[in-house]
Amino acid sequence: KGDITFGHLYRPWNDTANPNRTNLFCPSDCDQQYATYIHREDGCCRCRMKPAWELDLTDVEFLNVEYRRRRGTAFIILIEQLMNYKYQILIHTYGFLSKIPENVCDFAQKLVKLDLSGNGITNFESISCLTNLDTLLLARNKILHVKNETFFGLSMLRVLDLSNNDIKVLEPNTLSDTSLFLHSANFRQNQMKTIDITNAVIENPFCKIDYSDNKITDFTNEVSFQINPDKIYGDGGYIDLADNVFQTWINFTDLGFPDLNYFGKVVSYGFDLRRANWTCDCKMQPFLEKVKPYLGKIWRDYYNITCTEPPELSGVSIADMSMKNKLDNFICNISVTSGCPLGCHCYEQPSERRTVVNCTGVGLTTMPSKLPAFSNIELLLENNLIHELGDIEYLTQLKKLEINNNPLRKISSALAKRIKYNVDISLNCTNLEKIPITFKQLDQHRVKLGVCNITCDCSSKWVKEWISAKSDNSNHNELYCKASGGNIPIISFNFDALDCAVDQFLIYIAIALALFLIILSVCMFVLYNYRYELVLILKNPTIGRENMVSMLYDIYIVVNENNDEALLWTKTVLTHKLKRLGYNTYFPFRDYIFGDLREEQIIQMLSKSRDVIVLLTSEFNLNEENLNTLYANLEWRHAWNNFKTNSSERNLIVINFDQLKAGDFDVSPLKAFLRLKMTLDFADRSHSLMGDLLARIGPPSRVNKKPIYKQTNGYYNNLNILHYLSKCK
Repeated sequence: KGDITFGHLYRPWNDTANPNRTNLFCPSDCDQQYATYIHREDGCCRCRMKPAWELDLTDVEFLNVEYRRRRGTAFIILIEQLMNYKYQILIHTYGFLSKIPENVCDFAQKLVKLDLSGNGITNFESISCLTNLDTLLLARNKILHVKNETFFGLSMLRVLDLSNNDIKVLEPNTLSDTSLFLHSANFRQNQMKTIDITNAVIENPFCKIDYSDNKITDFTNEVSFQINPDKIYGDGGYIDLADNVFQTWINFTDLGFPDLNYFGKVVSYGFDLRRANWTCDCKMQPFLEKVKPYLGKIWRDYYNITCTEPPELSGVSIADMSMKNKLDNFICNISVTSGCPLGCHCYEQPSERRTVVNCTGVGLTTMPSKLPAFSNIELLLENNLIHELGDIEYLTQLKKLEINNNPLRKISSALAKRIKYNVDISLNCTNLEKIPITFKQLDQHRVKLGVCNITCDCSSKWVKEWISAKSDNSNHNELYCKASGGNIPIISFNFDALDCAVDQFLIYIAIALALFLIILSVCMFVLYNYRYELVLILKNPTIGRENMVSMLYDIYIVVNENNDEALLWTKTVLTHKLKRLGYNTYFPFRDYIFGDLREEQIIQMLSKSRDVIVLLTSEFNLNEENLNTLYANLEWRHAWNNFKTNSSERNLIVINFDQLKAGDFDVSPLKAFLRLKMTLDFADRSHSLMGDLLARIGPPSRVNKKPIYKQTNGYYNNLNILHYLSKCK
C-alpha cells in the first residue's frame, strides 16, 4: 500500500537512535538535498518525517469520549467495534475534561495519538501504560506540575505539546531519560521561572524543544549534573528559550561544565536566547571568547541576541561585538561592599585579564585601606594628595601601580618587598629625598620614577648601578643628584669621590652583629629547650657508679601508688629480687612511718639513699591533685636534684613501665630521659631488664649483705641469675 500511495514522496526510514520504530517515513527530497551528507540526511528525516497513519488513514480508527460526570470524568468508547484497525487515535479538543479518560490503558496496544488540547486537565500521571503512543497533545489545559517519571518508558513518544498551560515546575530529568526519543517537545507560554540543565542537555537526538515565552530567569542544577566529555549530546536541533526574562549570563561551571570547551565539543545543537533582558558584563565574556572563532562559520539567526544593560550597550548585538573583537566592553562593576574604595570606580575586565581600581583625582590623602579580593589589579592613584606609600597587604595583588602627580615624600622600604617583581610602577619622585634600596629587587624596565632630585650619598650609589642596567637607557636624564653647584644627572655623578669605604665597613659590622645575635638566639633556644638533655649527657645515668661511700639504703624506689600494676610488680618482684642480691631498699609503700610529715620523711630518706629507681607511669604526666600523684612527683623532683648535685656517687634509673613517649611530656627531665633513650624498657623482649638494672646501680654498699653474684673488673657477671629473674616482668 505504501509503495502505491506515497512511495514516490516518502520512503521508509529507520531511526538509528530508536531502531524499534518501523512505521516512520522520510520525505524523498531529504535524499536529494543531502545525498552526500548522511548525518544531515538523518537530521532532515527526523524533523520532517511522518508516521504511517498520517500518510494513510484507511487503517486508522478514531475513538470517542463519553462523559460520566459533570466534573469532567470520561471514558473512551468504540463506535465500530467489529472492525480491526491497526492504529487508534483519540481527538477530543476544547471540551471540559478534568483528567485523561480513566480507561485509556485499555487502548494502549493501538493508541498512537492522543489530542486532548483545550480542556481542563490538571494532571496526567496515568499515561505510563501507553507504550505505543507517538503523539501527546495537551496544549491549553491547566497542568501545573510535570513529574520526572511521567514519561518514563514511553520509548515511542515522538511529539509532545504542553504549551499554554500553567506549568511552574518541570522536574529534573523529565526529558533526559535515555528511554525517551522525543523529536519535539513544546512547553511554550507556561509559568516556569527556572529550567534544570538536565531538561536542556539531552543525549538522544531531537529537533526542537520549546521553552519560549515563559518567565525563566536562570538555569538550575538540582541533581548535580556533570557533562561527560566522551559523549555527543543532542546531535542536531535547537532549544528555544526566546522571550524569557534572563538577565545574568549563564554560569556554566555551576551547571556541570567545568571547562567551557566541553560545551562546544559535546553539545551538538543550538540555543535561542533572543529577546531577554541581558546584562552584557564580564560573566558573558569568557563564553564569547570561546565561540568567537565559530560564529561566522555556523551563523544562525537565533545567535543574534542583544544587550539590555548597561545603557551604553542597549540594543547592541552581542555576537556582532564578539566577531568585531569588542570584548573589552564586557566588564563587571565592583561595588563598595565588595571592596571598591569609596569614590573610586572598580571593574573586572576578563578580556584584559585584569581588575581596575580607578581612583584618579578623587582627593585621596592616603593609600586605600583595602581593595577588592581579585588578582592582577591595576591601581590608578594619579592626581591625588598622597604623601606616603606604605606597606599594605594588598600590594601582592597588584599588576600595575600608577601614582603620578602626587606630593610623595616617603616610600616605605617594605613596599618593594611585597610588590611582585614584574609589576608596572609609575610615580613622580619630585619631593623624595631617598629611593628605598628595596626598589633594587624590582624590574627596572617596568619602573618609571619621573623627574627626581635626590640626595646622593653612599646609600644612593645603588640607584646609578640599577638604572644603568636598563637596556634602553630610558629615564637616565630624569634622575638628578642635588649638589651645591646645581643638580647633576645621576649617571654623571662621581660616587667614587665619596668616602663610602667607612660606610661599607659599618655595614659589615652590622651584618656580623646580626649573625652573632641570630646564632646566640639559636644557642639560647637550644640550651633552654634541651637543658635537661645536656645534663644527662654529661652525667650519663646509664653507667653504674662505684660504691665509694656506705649509706643506710642502697636504693630508694619511687612508684605512684595510684598505678596498681606498677605497685604490685614492685612489691612482689622488684624488692624481693634486690633483697636476695644483697641490696637494702627503701620502698615508701612498705617502709613509710605513719605519723611523720610525709615530705620531711621523703627528703630524709632520699638523703640516706645512694641510688633511686623510678617506675615511670602515665600518672607522672597528670596535673591532678591526688595525694599519691603529688607525693610521687615530689619524690621525683628531690631525686633529680640529688642526682644533679652528686651524680658521681648517686645514680638515677628510670624504668619505662607504661611505654611512654617523649611527646607525652613537656620540657622536663623525664622528657629528656625518653628522648635520649636512657630509660630501661619494662617490656624488653630480650628479658634483660634486671641485668641492665644491676649494671646501673652498682654493688651493694653494706658489707654485711653478701650478693649472690661476683664482681669482675667493675662489671657484674649476672648470667647465673638471669634465668631466675627472667620472669620478673
